[in-house]
Amino acid sequence: MTEKTASVHWEGEGKKGEGKKGEGKISSETGALKHHPYGFGSRFQDDRRGTNPEEILGAAHAACFTMAFSFACDKAGLATTDVDTKAWAEAASSSQRSCFRAAAR
Repeated sequence: MTEKTASVHWEGEGKKGEGKKGEGKISSETGALKHHPYGFGSRFQDDRRGTNPEEILGAAHAACFTMAFSFACDKAGLATTDVDTKAWAEAASSSQRSCFRAAAR
């Protein structure tokens, strides 16, 4: 497998602030994401101008699942002409731990 990279640049309040006023830009090696905005509003509120880590992980999960499903069907002799997958991703944290859950169907 080839290695792919992504980068993030964040500007805003750090440890002393609440971090709600900061803004990040996400970029990917292929250019699929190029300085795409994200921040508190797009992650925890309904600000649709940016993305968030959960959305990106959900998209990656759906893409991987769909490709693997199509390959498995092909191996079993079942033809697929198209496959649609919807994935959800959720990050949760408490004072004791953080976790990530994802599913595709």
